[in-house]
Amino acid sequence: MKLEQIISPFLYQVIKQKYECGLYRDAILAATFQLQECVRFKADLDTSEITANFDSINEVFEMPKPLIQVNSMNTVGEVYEQMGFEKILEGIWQGIRNSRIHTESLDDETTAYAIIVFIDYLINRIQNSVNVQYELTKD
Repeated sequence: MKLEQIISPFLYQVIKQKYECGLYRDAILAATFQLQECVRFKADLDTSEITANFDSINEVFEMPKPLIQVNSMNTVGEVYEQMGFEKILEGIWQGIRNSRIHTESLDDETTAYAIIVFIDYLINRIQNSVNVQYELTKD
């Protein structure tokens, strides 16, 4: 199945030129940058408040008070899912995004396809997640 038939039309437009030209590493990076923008937008952070490091991901998804909840966190399984989602995003940043920024990667179409489909899944989960605003209390 063609990539454009599986992922969201918006993400496909973001990666289309690079992917169709065979620049698979660049298409993967474009998808990861879109994921970062999705997190920033959903958490209502300005550009200076989110960077491509683990601290930003932890601040947004970390327990016990994540800014973005991927579920209602009413069961043990949902809490584990929230914690796992945070770890997955850390892995995307470290294992996929940063590794391609700092070293030349020769990704093939199969690799790009798999990673981009997974990133589309993550973006969809974030877009459909609960955005939580906590009130700051003085101690």
